[in-house]
Amino acid sequence: MVEDEAHDVTLVEHALRQGGFDFCLKHVETEADFQRELVRFHPAVILSDHGLPAFDGFSALAIAQKKAPDVPFIFVTGSLGEETTIKALKSGATDFVLKHRLNTLPPAVHRALRQSQFHLERKRAEQALLSSEERYRSLVDLSPDALFVQSSGRIVFINSAGVRLLGAAKAEDLIGRFVREIVHPGSWKRFQERLRGKPGPGKPAPFVELSFVRLDGTQVHVEMASAPLTFGGKAAAQVIAHDVTERKQAEDRIQNLNAELERRVNERTAELESANKELEAFSYSVSHDLRAPLRHIEGFVEMFLTSQTAPLDAESRHYMETIAGSARQMGRLIDDLLSFSRSARADLSKTRFPFEELVQAAIQEVKPEAQDRRVEWVVGELPRVEADPALLRQVMLNLLSNALKYTRPRKAARIEIGSSETDSDFIFHVRDNGVGFDMKYAHKLFGVFQRLHRAADFEGTGVGLANVRRIIHRHGGHTWAEGELGRGAAFYFSLPKL
Repeated sequence: MVEDEAHDVTLVEHALRQGGFDFCLKHVETEADFQRELVRFHPAVILSDHGLPAFDGFSALAIAQKKAPDVPFIFVTGSLGEETTIKALKSGATDFVLKHRLNTLPPAVHRALRQSQFHLERKRAEQALLSSEERYRSLVDLSPDALFVQSSGRIVFINSAGVRLLGAAKAEDLIGRFVREIVHPGSWKRFQERLRGKPGPGKPAPFVELSFVRLDGTQVHVEMASAPLTFGGKAAAQVIAHDVTERKQAEDRIQNLNAELERRVNERTAELESANKELEAFSYSVSHDLRAPLRHIEGFVEMFLTSQTAPLDAESRHYMETIAGSARQMGRLIDDLLSFSRSARADLSKTRFPFEELVQAAIQEVKPEAQDRRVEWVVGELPRVEADPALLRQVMLNLLSNALKYTRPRKAARIEIGSSETDSDFIFHVRDNGVGFDMKYAHKLFGVFQRLHRAADFEGTGVGLANVRRIIHRHGGHTWAEGELGRGAAFYFSLPKL
């Protein structure tokens, strides 16, 4: 059992004993222990939690399928969800059991062991088909899968499993019947094609899915293979059929789940489209309706200051200038919020271009902010990237403006733009020698309206870095920062190489 909670292991052991099992259980938590015990412990069944801190159930399933493909694998987890359940079954899991319903674990283990035994016996039966007719007769009757021999279109031999599969009381009820009577009309063509197909030397015939009809008229789904045989001195064909009715029913349930999931996705898509339309309407309202009163505030303050016949005293002028400054700050905040909203909704228009050209253009655009200052720009070697140049331009303008702003107290500012790379990503940085920040607040840097410095010291709205993160995330990259108070900061972002 792959599990990181010892109490859950105890509960599982109790449930299995209550279910009548006599067993030995080996508990592992790490991938290394799991791989070692697969070889040393030789489990008959593998139970695994879905999510562990360092080793998840899907990784365990992949290892088990590679190293112990015949061992049933059952998820025992707190919650799995529809999508994860479908993924688990498609990935090869035998079953899944929820931890709050451990009373279903013993039946699940019984089914898994029976299925494992069926697969083992089927392999043995397939090997038996290569033996003599006498050995064939003695062995096939022990097979859990249906086996029969047809000659001249009639059944001339059938084992006990075949008798049960077709709903007969004894083999004599089927011997002599035409094979076409037990094959569903919709499967007859595939059945004939399978009989005519010949496996390669030393290879078992591949299985094909079709349907048989029981004596009571009900339909049963099977996987069937066949091979030529001499029986009673005559040319014949041997047929092996494995009952997959339960599996087909499970597949139907999965298809229904997929259809339900697709319906939900369509509903969520429609809801998202509606939300986007509402967001566009809100953005228009912000840009049009909220700007009007701000223009009025600024305009009437200016009219008031210029229409006074007698000069205002210092305190009154300070009040009026504060009102006008706050209105301008509100206007900048509206602009930044609209930019933040547009960055989420704008279509990505990716192209391949040299990143250095974009950086140099951005530097020229922010240089007016550094008039009468000593600023050293250091641009390293930069690669060609595949991205949306308009959105990346906004990223660089925000990062360079930030660097200029927070190096303002320095007599000589240094701003460095450079890059490195990993196997999958390009990593870019903008590093400065400004006031820096305390790393314990780094998690706030890229949040909307999050600021680490007083507005009285450094202007801003707290939206620029949030916009940077959103744009980079839309490109499939990541953002982070490093800094130290009084010793500068470095802002990083990655872009996939694609």
